[in-house]
Amino acid sequence: MKAIILASGIGKRLRPLTNKIPKPMVKINDKTLIEWQIDRLVKYKIKDILITTGLFEDKLRKFLREKYRDLKVMYINNPQYDTTNYIYSLWLTEEYIDDDIILLHGDLVFDEKLLKRLIDEDGNSVLVNKEVKVPKKDFKAIIENDKVVKIGVNFFTENSYLLMPLYKFSKKDFSIWMEEIDKEIKNGKLNIYAEDAFNNISNQIKLRPLYFTKELCMEIDTMDDLKTGKKLINKIKK
Repeated sequence: MKAIILASGIGKRLRPLTNKIPKPMVKINDKTLIEWQIDRLVKYKIKDILITTGLFEDKLRKFLREKYRDLKVMYINNPQYDTTNYIYSLWLTEEYIDDDIILLHGDLVFDEKLLKRLIDEDGNSVLVNKEVKVPKKDFKAIIENDKVVKIGVNFFTENSYLLMPLYKFSKKDFSIWMEEIDKEIKNGKLNIYAEDAFNNISNQIKLRPLYFTKELCMEIDTMDDLKTGKKLINKIKK
């Protein structure tokens, strides 16, 4: 199994913290965001990791080289990181899809138990929380018959729920998604979400929601997110 971490964003909403470092190196309590993710991946024997990068790639490489000396990491730089969405970064990884995939957005912090549940789950899965009020800025999943049929930010229906972008896909089904991403890129759609391409072919792939409730899983997009995340982590440690 291989992990892809989408970490090419510039972290505009976390400035000034991201003025001189990439977003994955922003600290939340005693760890950077990228450490939160890699430590959990390595714990569950996922050591083949591909990271998409953008601004300050050299700093991220140096940091991870010193922190994880024995880890196999491949870096895929998006030279258009400031003018494209991460669909383009993900598209750049296409030739390296040679195994089942754990895909995660590079600003996630999450309870390690959720990753284990995801890995142990049969088939394709993504984390979904049905219990919380759906935030405006985060992804939602539209679920029908225990299947995720659409993913997006602007879905506010009775059957839409909070989705956290931590996915598991078989190599075969992930390749179907990547083929659709390839079509969108070749049509010049560089600023849509990769999930928009998924919506086009969701009838071809069975993506099931893996429900969680009280476990920590959140995206750190803003300074408010960072404050909230720190409080939640402190609460867990107590």
